[in-house]
Amino acid sequence: MEHELTFQNIKEQVELPELLHYYGYTLKKGENLGKGKWHVFEGDDTLVVFKGRGGDWMYFNSQDDRDKGSVIDWMKCRLNSGRISGIAQPPDRTVWQAVNDHFRTYLNLPEAERPRLDLPPIAETAPGEKFHSIYTKNCRPLENTAYLESRGITKSTLARPQFAGRILNQFHTVQRPGLPAKTFVNTAFPAYHEGRVVGLELKGEGFKGQAPESQFSRSLWLSKLPEDGPATHLLVSESALDALSYAQLHPNDKALYASTAGTLTQNKIFELKRLLTEASIPTIRAAFDNDTQGHHFDTRLLAGFAGAENPMKVVREHEQLLTVEVTTSNVASAQALSDKLKIYNAAATVHYYQESGAKEARTISPTLRDELIHSVKSAQNTFQFHVPMNRDALGAFNQAASRCLAFTHKIEIVKSQGKDWNQDVKKDQLQQVMQRELGAVDEHQYGFGQLHWDNPRFEGDGKMPPLRSTEPRNQRLPR
Repeated sequence: MEHELTFQNIKEQVELPELLHYYGYTLKKGENLGKGKWHVFEGDDTLVVFKGRGGDWMYFNSQDDRDKGSVIDWMKCRLNSGRISGIAQPPDRTVWQAVNDHFRTYLNLPEAERPRLDLPPIAETAPGEKFHSIYTKNCRPLENTAYLESRGITKSTLARPQFAGRILNQFHTVQRPGLPAKTFVNTAFPAYHEGRVVGLELKGEGFKGQAPESQFSRSLWLSKLPEDGPATHLLVSESALDALSYAQLHPNDKALYASTAGTLTQNKIFELKRLLTEASIPTIRAAFDNDTQGHHFDTRLLAGFAGAENPMKVVREHEQLLTVEVTTSNVASAQALSDKLKIYNAAATVHYYQESGAKEARTISPTLRDELIHSVKSAQNTFQFHVPMNRDALGAFNQAASRCLAFTHKIEIVKSQGKDWNQDVKKDQLQQVMQRELGAVDEHQYGFGQLHWDNPRFEGDGKMPPLRSTEPRNQRLPR
């Protein structure tokens, strides 16, 4: 018998726990999230199932705050994700038609094939009750800001809409024999992958760590997207603390902020590219630390975002040398990159002789050779650049590459004046205190150095120089 279905019919006739059981989910035993108020099912993901107001079955994905709602929403989300075998959208059906089709098939199952579950009674959930991710169930909204304020982050920065719900307090209780229980309050940064919370980065006074079983190899800490339109750019840093510091120094309510939690894997680069594409963000701004590792991350990011016109990859990572390979049929772009690197090599050579007191010789010193960027043509239209693993050389290569090569998105590279952006925040606050107490002062007299905004931003516009038809002039590039 064909069922004439409306969404209300579906809600009345389909028991969500039994539907989940039919598609391979199992009831989790011994779960203590809220006995008698909801059930927890595990399958492709972990779902909290409960009765909402009015008695309708509702659910919440503990790892994806976008995946929640009624039994209708559950089916629609699975159609869109394609994660469950047997749930798909035919090309000739709309999403809602396909939702209806799948429920009709389910309700037409012979009685013997219909799943039946004997579940304990479940109480209706009171309005406003919260269901937390398995990683954040010991967390609360951010109230204790002592740690962040000790690092120079102000309450006004934390109150911005972009950071609402993206920074939490985690409560950790330690019970030692013979001593009273002690509860520690940490600052927690949820890590996201494709919209799901898959981990938790923890910070406290003298402590840093992560929630057990957190997945950081492919996840990012993220702020919220702007509420009134697309983001102008995605700012990515090595830590959430640095992202907050940058936001405090350079306020922008149209930016999306991200942190890689101290690493930059290929999977994280894929996730950054997915975010830019799905949210229609035109620009990525790299704000990694101003040290060797931070500049190394810039190189990896450039390679990951290189355009199809000039594929770029890191082929060797040695403690003292990084080898980057660029393939392009546009000799003009390779020559432009070479010319900029020659300028760096010339300046490095002058600096070497000034510092060492040595005189220029006919043969180059091995010490100087190790400080210069070398490149060769390794194959047809393929060039390898051997970059010393130090801040200055990596920075020069990244700056030149971002300006001469093409990328899938516009790339900007910004650097703090100190080691990182949080260090700049502290220096900025010290300057404000000194100016308030002493009036106008000579910064260099008091050892402050330059202000953080003195470090110019350099960027690539995703365009390449015009193609030249001439043959390559000198295939051995800067020396």
